[in-house]
Amino acid sequence: MKKYIEPVKELDAIDEYDVIIIGGGVAGLVAAIASGRNKVKTLLIERFGYLGGTATASLMININGFRNQVEPDNIQTVKGIAQEIIIELHKIDGLGKSPYPQKEYNIKNGELSYSYCIDPEKFKYITLKMVNESEVDILFHSYFSDVIMESQELKGIIVENKSGRIAFFSKVFIDSTGDGDVAARAGAPFWQAKSEDYALKDTIMYKISGIKNAQFGNCRYGDSSVVWGPTHVWGQNNAWQISQAEIKTRLNIFRHFRRLLKLNPQLRDIGAYVAETPPMIGIRQTRFIEGKYKLTAEDAISGKRFDDVVAISSAPIIHYYGYRRYLEHEGYDIPYRCLTPQKIDNLLIAGRCISSEQEPYESHRSMAPIMAIGQAAGTAAALCAKNSVKPKELNVRLLQRTLISQGQEIRKKLSEI
Repeated sequence: MKKYIEPVKELDAIDEYDVIIIGGGVAGLVAAIASGRNKVKTLLIERFGYLGGTATASLMININGFRNQVEPDNIQTVKGIAQEIIIELHKIDGLGKSPYPQKEYNIKNGELSYSYCIDPEKFKYITLKMVNESEVDILFHSYFSDVIMESQELKGIIVENKSGRIAFFSKVFIDSTGDGDVAARAGAPFWQAKSEDYALKDTIMYKISGIKNAQFGNCRYGDSSVVWGPTHVWGQNNAWQISQAEIKTRLNIFRHFRRLLKLNPQLRDIGAYVAETPPMIGIRQTRFIEGKYKLTAEDAISGKRFDDVVAISSAPIIHYYGYRRYLEHEGYDIPYRCLTPQKIDNLLIAGRCISSEQEPYESHRSMAPIMAIGQAAGTAAALCAKNSVKPKELNVRLLQRTLISQGQEIRKKLSEI
């Protein structure tokens, strides 16, 4: 490939923020709410014109993992901001029936079940409202482009949008891109699955409407249902790979739908049709950023507890189109060290790319624990900015006390910290 040297030029620079979050998926938007509520100047940067990431842009509208799917399930392991979102959706009839077998808990009593199906449009509304009420600035239609480094310190990022190229400086950054784009560009070490059999494959979802009262589909809301569509590819980390993934899956959607009609003639009889395909393929797995600690399979299977716990996952270990291993306990801890990347300062990781082996990732990548990780990252970033410390220097006890006081479940009492 030929090389081109870009001419040096001055960029507009903005340095008024304490915390900048890159990526407005479920982890990033919760991180933004947490940071804003902790009274620091916060900016959330998102490439689409709405929030939710794969939950909305990929129509992956099952939010799983608020507690163990099977017994023992007495403890709700994800609360905090994630629970607030579900309760607010419930108030405006924004929840559908989960496709998963589970024990139902009474949301009116403040108890959440394992899983919920969401109306994606109402999810966009509620999450935008909550971020906005947290006094967070939002920059939509903007793409992360590059990092500004001083030795191992992340000092700023470069963003591309309709206004051109802009440099943003901040005390602390949160990478909630899902793929660890900021961390990787900054030089943080990461690993990826080397085998298609080992990694979770990507898929495209699509919405079928006109089904009226027919009981069909993976996630029902209104007269529509979202179904899992074609699955062919995995590990998309560059524009060419992502483009090929989009092409392959989108060209197969109507073939997939015709097969559904053949297998379910009642759909044809009631006039079911493909109503929507999402803007983005659902990418399940790319990079894992190496942190100060890497969660292991044994940690997840044994239900390991950590002194620096900031979130919990009790979701099953799911390898789609393969196995589903239910946990025989009420969750394993996610330590703060998994959110702090090696070799890079002033950066926290939120979302599916935290430091983890494959097996625990297949559990904590569920959206409920992902939101809990986002709350931990946003709170940590705000405390770092307030106390003028780097993420690796943050007093974890202070972080845990703050999380508990703001509703996060970490299975500790204030008196124990």
